[in-house]
Amino acid sequence: MDTRHLIILAAVAVVLTGAVVALGVMENRQEVTLKEGSYLLQGFNPEKVYGIYIKQGDESLTFKRLDERFILTGKYDYPVSNDQINRIVKAIADIRCAEKVTSDERNHGALGVVAEKGSLVVRFFNESGQKMTGMVIGRDRPGFPGFYARLEDDKQVYLSTDALPVVSTNYVDYIRRDLPPGRKSDYVRISCKNGAGAFALDLREGKPALEDVPKKQRQNDGAITEVLKTLQQFPVRNIHRKGDLAALSYPTRLDFQRKDGTVYRIELAEKDGRYFARTVAVMDEASTSPKGEAAVGDKGKEALQLARDSVGAFNRDHEPWVYEIDAAYARAAQRSQKDLLE
Repeated sequence: MDTRHLIILAAVAVVLTGAVVALGVMENRQEVTLKEGSYLLQGFNPEKVYGIYIKQGDESLTFKRLDERFILTGKYDYPVSNDQINRIVKAIADIRCAEKVTSDERNHGALGVVAEKGSLVVRFFNESGQKMTGMVIGRDRPGFPGFYARLEDDKQVYLSTDALPVVSTNYVDYIRRDLPPGRKSDYVRISCKNGAGAFALDLREGKPALEDVPKKQRQNDGAITEVLKTLQQFPVRNIHRKGDLAALSYPTRLDFQRKDGTVYRIELAEKDGRYFARTVAVMDEASTSPKGEAAVGDKGKEALQLARDSVGAFNRDHEPWVYEIDAAYARAAQRSQKDLLE
């Protein structure tokens, strides 16, 4: 998802939840009486969120807004997807009250809403670093879809109307997996070069076609489908700073070419049985040559500029990193032309 759309997305989430009151944010909140179906967060404005803290047990994560994106502090300031940030905000902002349960702190432990004892805690902060609000998520009620929850600074516990979408405290779950980015249908060609040779798949007709099939031979549709499915899903295990793995060599290269002339390149390395990937986006030479630009006209030039912008944004977010990936992805990229023939 384009990081430039963060504010727009936050506003959309507000409209969807109906949880916004035009005035102010939670630090200036007045006491309200929640009725059945009311949102627990009254007066919460996602556009004001500049920081998020999540904690459960011994695991905690902190996200801070930097320009138009959020970074994961404490893990190299890795830029997470705004999709993931909006899911957190929406999950908490959408919590509705089914019923009031108790305001007696002696019952908090039994309901799982004691912040220091393994409950999920989510806090939101404004631009100046002040806490806007915090939510403590407790146990599920048996036989009911909802869970127990309370505002962090309030003793009153509520039962929610619905289950909570997963809010993870594992940083690996926030590593971006949009590689290659966008819809699968946006891609027209995948090429691969490795130690075993090279192969290329033409995707323009909807069904992948192996290029340069020798006469009297046919492509193996099953093998091609399996390889394509694997290569279109990026199985990330961890992230590393590129400078920390500078000695790696990358003999395998995958190029994913889109209709708009952009090419997303993934290069693969192996060390001690572990597999790594680095990635970069470039513009296809044919589309950016003077002849190619002249042929597309003014509308086409606008589209080319958008494509260049997307390349720049992608490289800004991904160039500093090396991704540790599953072995299955590396094995698929090691296939040769003959492996894809009957």
